[in-house]
Amino acid sequence: MGAPAPPPTGLAFAVSVDVRRDQQPHHDSRVDAHVRIRATGTGPRDRRPAVELAVVIAVDVAPARRRWAATALAAALRALPDGLSFAVLGGSGDGGPALCYPLRGHWALADADERRRAAFSAGRLLPAPGDRPPPGHGAWLAAARALFAHRPLPVRHLILVTDGSGHDPADGADRDDSPLRAELAACAGAFSADVLALGTDWNPAPLLALTESLHGTADTAPDRFTPAVTAALGRLRRVRSPELPVVVTARPAVTGVTLTETAPRPLLLTADTAAGDRHRYAFPTHQWEPGTRDYLLTLAADAGTEPLGVLLQLATVSVGDAVAPLLVRWLPPGVAVGAGGTGPGAGGGTVDAVNAATRMRAALNRGYAALDPMSREEAERQFGLAVRLANEIGAAWVLADVRRVADILDGARGLVRVGPTVDRGTVREGRLHVASGHLLDLPAHTAGTPLRCAGCRHLAGPHARYCIACGRPL
Repeated sequence: MGAPAPPPTGLAFAVSVDVRRDQQPHHDSRVDAHVRIRATGTGPRDRRPAVELAVVIAVDVAPARRRWAATALAAALRALPDGLSFAVLGGSGDGGPALCYPLRGHWALADADERRRAAFSAGRLLPAPGDRPPPGHGAWLAAARALFAHRPLPVRHLILVTDGSGHDPADGADRDDSPLRAELAACAGAFSADVLALGTDWNPAPLLALTESLHGTADTAPDRFTPAVTAALGRLRRVRSPELPVVVTARPAVTGVTLTETAPRPLLLTADTAAGDRHRYAFPTHQWEPGTRDYLLTLAADAGTEPLGVLLQLATVSVGDAVAPLLVRWLPPGVAVGAGGTGPGAGGGTVDAVNAATRMRAALNRGYAALDPMSREEAERQFGLAVRLANEIGAAWVLADVRRVADILDGARGLVRVGPTVDRGTVREGRLHVASGHLLDLPAHTAGTPLRCAGCRHLAGPHARYCIACGRPL
């Protein structure tokens, strides 16, 4: 990630688009579609060679956790795979992040001797002095960014182990002009990041902002965090393509495109649009491994001059060499949406479920936020909405989450009651759990065989009649 990545290798993609075919034409029509992308591993290797990974382990803990952190860090360093480039950041005498290992230079290359020396040096891990303010999350990001500038490997990743002790309650996560937001913008594309949260004194907002911006995960971990670090490294080695765009190419009638990842992690993506092609939207995505991802694609379209009653290719969605069309039919005047039924060819079978899942996760997260600080009435309202939607789409994990902090009185009606005492640590863990993402059990899509224009070689969907790039008949 960050360095220009070669074309994706070791993965084959299949793209499918599910949309309600019949749409009402307006000057500002909105079309929602469910995009599912399946990545399948190809080739003999199921793990990326460790020599292609650069990892920074940063440990930001209070003095009371120093002994546990040093012990856990030493064990994690002994488990590093051969060939991995690694560095360790810890506190320093002036309270800012400092390089604890290697002792000379910027990076170490893991082998038996290097692991032994690194584990022995884990005692150099120093917390910020009690009489100085902690450096803040942005300082750790800046220190990691400086290190990664010296190691342009395909996968560059930060593992930040923090107990949040002494940090500003908001740490600037809610302000676009904050130092943390500025540093996140500077780090975008340079590396990805995971957060391991120790204890319960941390604030979820900056940790979630960090991992959402840098395409990682935030999770809780015990003080003996060695297994969590080892699991994070194992996941990194399953990454086949560090960075890959999802490209939406739209008809001129389309005036805006948004793409939101709904599973495995809820995330609003930002498009890169080329100056010379305003109808091509490239949404960068990261850390692809074999598996399935779901997206909610929303198009704004001016259908005022579009033909009525015929199937139109409103857009194509492509990843690598895989492509799928988004087909709609603008209804003639007087024909109501849904009059054509929802049988084969009607489309849109999963769009409502994806929309419901997005609202459900948002309500669940707002419910947790209302409990920290405590606001029972708002929390019960939001948890009730989440429970009602979870019953509709069969998301059992939401019901289990809510039961940790409230009683479900009537799931179908969305009636819940927050208990008289709620553990704040459980609430904060719940917020990270929601952000970690869960797949929905949605119907399978059918992926068609793509066409390629004989003139410009642009990809098109299997039912396209004209090339969306040059207009030639297919």
